[in-house]
Order: sequence, then C-alpha cells, then structure tokens
Amino acid sequence: MIIKLISRLLCEVSPDILYKTALNLCLKNMINVIRFEKRQRCKKPFYPGFMILSLTTRCNLSCHGCWVSRNSQQEMSFEMAEEIISTSMKKGSYYFGLVGGEPILYPWLFQLFEKFPGAYFQLFTNGTLLTSKVTEELRRYGNVSPLISIEGLEKESDRRRNGNNVFASAMTAIENCRKSKLLTGVASSVCRSNFDEMVQDNFVEELVKKGVHYLWYYIYRPVGTKPCPEKALSAEQIIKLRQFIVEARLKHPIGIIDAYWDAEGRAICPGAIGLSHHVSPSGNIEFCPPMQFAFDKLKPGDNFAEKIRNAHSLADLRKKIAEETRGCILLNNPAILHKWLKEMNATDSSGRNSAFEELEKMCAQPCHHQPGKEIPEKSWFYRLAKKFSFFGLSAYG
Repeated sequence: MIIKLISRLLCEVSPDILYKTALNLCLKNMINVIRFEKRQRCKKPFYPGFMILSLTTRCNLSCHGCWVSRNSQQEMSFEMAEEIISTSMKKGSYYFGLVGGEPILYPWLFQLFEKFPGAYFQLFTNGTLLTSKVTEELRRYGNVSPLISIEGLEKESDRRRNGNNVFASAMTAIENCRKSKLLTGVASSVCRSNFDEMVQDNFVEELVKKGVHYLWYYIYRPVGTKPCPEKALSAEQIIKLRQFIVEARLKHPIGIIDAYWDAEGRAICPGAIGLSHHVSPSGNIEFCPPMQFAFDKLKPGDNFAEKIRNAHSLADLRKKIAEETRGCILLNNPAILHKWLKEMNATDSSGRNSAFEELEKMCAQPCHHQPGKEIPEKSWFYRLAKKFSFFGLSAYG
C-alpha cells in the first residue's frame, strides 16, 4: 500500500509541494526528532520538538468538546508568531501545527507562510472557509497542508458542529484542495456517536476516491463549555480503533495517522515527554491545547527559548503526568490534574475564567493507556516512521 500511496502522491500533488514536504517536513523533521531525543538524553536545555500555535479564538462554528472560548476574541500578534517560529527553526524545529478557533480567520495567515518558506505548516481547519481562492494561495506557498475536520457524515457533522451542511462544505473543501493539487488531510475526532461512521473501511475508501492523502484519527476529549462526556469512547472502542488503524494501514493507499501509540502499541502523550507544547493566542504557554492552564506567558520583546527553558512548573507537570499515566491525564485522572494545577498555582488561560470549575466537574474516562492490551504496528513503514519521526501532536479534541 505504501507504493500505491507514493504513486498517488506523485500523480495528484504539485511537484513543488512534494519537494517542500520531503525537505521541510520529512527530512528536517527526522533530524529534529533525533536532536530532540539527544537533548533529552544529555539533559541539555529543554526545547520542544514541535510547537502548536492557536492563532485565533474566532470561529464560525460551535462544536461539542471544543475548548476555545468564543466570548474572548483573541488573535496572536504577527510578531509573537514570528518569534515562536523563528526561534523554533533556530532550534531545528520546522513543523508547526496551526489551530484555532478557525485559523483561516487569522488576518496574517498568508504572511506567515510567505515569511517562513523553510518551515512546514499543518492547517487544522473545519473546511468551511477553504475556498478555491484560498487553496490556490496555499498551492503558491507550497509549505502548507490543510487538515480538514470531518466529525461524521451529514447528520452527525451538523449535530457535532452545531451548523448546517457542514459535511457538504468539507467535501467541497476537499475538492478545492484536489484541484489545487495540495497534500490534503482529513482529521476525525472519534466519539461514540460517530464511531460506526468513521471507523470503517468504506469511509477510508471514500476519502481515497475524493483525493485525500492522509487521515488523522483522534480520541474525543470531553472538555470546554459543552463537554458532552456521554460521547467519550469506551475502553473497548479505543482498542477497536487501534486495531482498525493498524489493519487499515496495510489495506488502503492513504496515510493513517494517530497521536497515541508508539510502534509497539504502547500509549504515549506528546506533552508528557516534552515533544510538543502549545501557545495560546494571548501568549500563554500551555501543556497542550485542551489543557487551558498556564504557568508563564510570552510577552512582546520576550525571548521564547528562554521562556521555555525557564518554564520549571511546566517541567514539573510533565514529570508528574509521566509518572501517573502514559495516556491522556485529562481522560485518565482529571481529579488529580485539578489538584496539581491548584497546588502549582497555575493560571486559568481559557479566557472564560471557568477552566478550573470545568476540570473539577470532569469524570475519569477510558483512554488509550490500557496495559496488557498493546497492539504493535504491522507495517514496516509505520514502525520506521514512529522511530524516526512523529505522526501525532495531540492538537485536536
């Protein structure tokens, strides 16, 4: 299937985009992961392997399980984004996940792509604003891959996202990307209400027909003002999802990406191992996007590398979480996380002053850390990819 996927990429994606993907994402990323592991091993000054940037809190949808506050309209300044990206590139990190809100609403989005041609950006988008004009702009820069969120088929997409014709809009976005010859991804946050629609060979096959090149599965986390904990996956469904991912990688000419397991099927948390962290639109330095608590804040004129290096409370939190679970602490034990954050004097960085109250109300849910039920990768390609790269940044709820 890897040969067929490569053949698809050569036929369907612009040569300039393929070149920048191979150089900026694959080669530089592989070197970056090696450097990150060496820094950790040699106990050198800490810097994450990757950064996730929330560019704006603005969005045209209101989805279940979304942690972004729409009451507090915030945008990351261009200067702040520039500081984070340029600093990261000096440290050898060239991949950036751009999230929101809806990042296409960010006023300086295209300027970022133009300013940093040597970086690689993954644009996490609901797809409703991914017009043909936008996709042609993305093709011109060549260093961006749109990752379009699909939360179910027609009815489920509208329910999950509190919108109309959301699924049709996503399909139109995919078609616009195909015509612009972009490297195109689809993200699916899997929950109880869409499990039977998303975790199916038919769904994957339809994406291949539409011209999608990679599919990124996430486990639903019930956070935010509309958490809907009844949608959280059962332990059995999580194992079934893992089994499906492992098998689908052998059957379909499309990249199948996950954020949760290493090559041996053991649970991982990118934040707990320091591989990735998150910066909010106002500059709050956070463990991961859905965990809206901060110990420090990037301000105008600050050196981002120094901020990260001196973020001792963030380092303490990484250690505590790693000792507690290999999985997602938000699912596994929200009560102890609430206790730690209070003891460590973390700041509510949600913009709605209710994050502590929301966390306190959360109940423990099954997560991907289920010792004794590990399912190793069967594909040699994914075993190598997970050893020398990293296909999962935990940036989606």
